Parts: sequence; structure tokens; C-alpha cells
Amino acid sequence: MNRFDPDRRRTLATLAMLAGAGAAGGCATGTAVPAPAGADPLPVPTLGVGDHWSWRLVNLYNGGSMGELTETVTAVTPEIRIRVEGGGAPAPVAERYADPWRVVEETTFEHPVTFDVPMPLVPPAARPGAAISTSGRYTSPFGSGTYAWQQRLRAVRWERITVPAGSFDALRIDRLVNLEHPDRFRYFAERTDVLWVSPQVGRWVAREWTGSYMPGSPTGRAGRAREDWVRWELTGWQAGGRGG
Repeated sequence: MNRFDPDRRRTLATLAMLAGAGAAGGCATGTAVPAPAGADPLPVPTLGVGDHWSWRLVNLYNGGSMGELTETVTAVTPEIRIRVEGGGAPAPVAERYADPWRVVEETTFEHPVTFDVPMPLVPPAARPGAAISTSGRYTSPFGSGTYAWQQRLRAVRWERITVPAGSFDALRIDRLVNLEHPDRFRYFAERTDVLWVSPQVGRWVAREWTGSYMPGSPTGRAGRAREDWVRWELTGWQAGGRGG
């Protein structure tokens, strides 16, 4: 049976509700501010080998600590490769990007995904109101096939965000996803991923994601089950010759 939800209107409405709940519940949410000088549209960062970011992870269900996660750029050609350590993983893993805002292999969520085409994390020429829809397929080490992935990105507004590393002006990006899940008992999986991207840091200074699905049956009799609900908060960085 096809586990990919064809009703995009219902999916986007559900994910928008989840995104709003996530933003309201997380202290990363900031106040609206004008775009910083030179940041309209959001500039694409120039990454270099050795650039480094660290975040603390927070369980937004109970406010508990989930440890710290670090990312370090290990290569920039022919693709960007980033070593990811911590966050409960037993060993470092690698993320791959076609460019700073288009990911090929992503480890953010509960299981890593490798896309058949690069998936944007930021709309091109991003400024408030910019949006883009993208679709493709992905593979996962927890599945034997390829699975459908549809996403919509929308740049919401510039916000002043305060995290352990300091206060930053960041462009909020809402990423709304509808996907087939490798677990064949998870139907109509949906996900929201909210990123606050700072031109000062060259990456996001805060990030929150969660999702939901129909467990066991596509009929929905058991109600939707929730995935993890996680916030990243920047604790330090060394990127593009700028440190914190």
C-alpha cells in the first residue's frame, strides 16, 4: 500500500500547525527585526576546511539535555563534507552538500537520509516571503528501497535569536516535509524543520524539528504518533574566518 500522503493541503496545514507549536514552545523563537545590512537576500556563505560549529541539543517535550553536537567541514570540493559528532551517535558520521544550502546526505533526523537530487535547506535568493517546493527520492540504512520525499521551504522573517553563543539576527526558514518512511508501519509521515540562519555564522544558530505519522494502519484509528521534538542551540563556532 502506498504510504505517501497525496493530500498536500492537509499535510501542509498539519505541518504548519506543528511548526507554530514548536516555535511557541522553544525559547529559540525571537522578535522580528529588519534584515541586517548586506543580507537581503541572505548571502551564500563561503565555507572552508576546518570551519566548525557546536550546538547543545534540547528535548522540547521535557526540556532535558540531549548532549552536544559538533560539525566540522572536512572538504569543500568536489562537494562539501561535514563531520558530525555527538548527539548520542556512537561514532562520527558524515553529511554531504552540493553547496552550502543544498544537502545530499543528511543526518539531522531520527535516521540518516541520502537524496537522489540535492535538497535545498534555504530558498534561492532567500528573503522574507521567498518559497520553493522540491521533490525527489531518498535511501536510508534502515530501508531496502527508495522512498518519496516532498518538501516546501518558506523564508518567514528576520528574527533576533538569543542562544548560548550570543544574540544573532537570523532568517527563519520553515521546512515542511511529506515523506514515505522506511518503517512500513508508519503511514503518511510528516515533518517540520525550522531553521534560524545567521549570515554572521554562515549556518543556523537554532534549529527545531519534529514530525508525526499514522502508526500501524493508514485508517488513523489510533491517532497520529509524534516523532522526537528537538531544538539545536549554537554554543560556539569558527566559520569563514569569524569566530565565537
